[in-house]
Amino acid sequence: MFAKERQFQIVEMLRTNGAVTVSDLVERFQVSIETVRRDLLQLEKQGALQRVHGGAVLFGEMMPISKLPQRIEENKEGKILLSQTAAELVQEGDIIYIDNGATATYFAQALKMRFSKLTVVTNSQDVFNIMGEKEGFSVILCGGNYMKEERAFYGYLTQETIKKLYVDKAFVIPSAISLQGGVCDFSHDLAPIQQQITERCDKLYFLADSQKFERHGLLKLSDLDKNCFIVTDPGISEELKRLYAEKGVHIITEKENML
Repeated sequence: MFAKERQFQIVEMLRTNGAVTVSDLVERFQVSIETVRRDLLQLEKQGALQRVHGGAVLFGEMMPISKLPQRIEENKEGKILLSQTAAELVQEGDIIYIDNGATATYFAQALKMRFSKLTVVTNSQDVFNIMGEKEGFSVILCGGNYMKEERAFYGYLTQETIKKLYVDKAFVIPSAISLQGGVCDFSHDLAPIQQQITERCDKLYFLADSQKFERHGLLKLSDLDKNCFIVTDPGISEELKRLYAEKGVHIITEKENML
């Protein structure tokens, strides 16, 4: 097989799966690792892909900024599935933090159906409304300046409240995740709260549906490292999961993946 034909197939694989691994390409084309690396380097120079440790991904686009009601409907099934998986990480009686955002509403609903006793800290008006109705739940709303379009609180008062609290588990909902860019969001007002809670918990989980992977956001919340746990839906490709695993990032898509 000529190099150009092989490279064309690599690009097609990327478009289908969002990622390719060097080991898979070596096996598929029966060529050496050096040949695969030269192919990936050539394609990167052409702007067709971005090399990462262990393989390559498509060049990540900036995640579009849409309004909260629209985001609630985007990949709704994926958000519901990952919320059910994330609920498996919670135990009766836990003290947890839930971020604001579209996924937060589905996660709150999943917890409300599953548990009888929880303490929930949040800056989300929607989460507060859902959890506050449940008998046996204790809800702490971190109030402050109100951002109507996100139905969330932010600012000095919100951060001062979080500073005085500590939770067992924090569930943060970013706008985008990528191997190169890390965990990102868009809001200058809400990002400091997300960053602050990462230091006020025993365990941190990022909740991100599969459409948020290999996309970029304006503000970086965190690097991706071996301490990162990301809960997503089964829509993420196996190739992409392997690349994240090679970096030590824990991708949780179902109960069997939990540590």
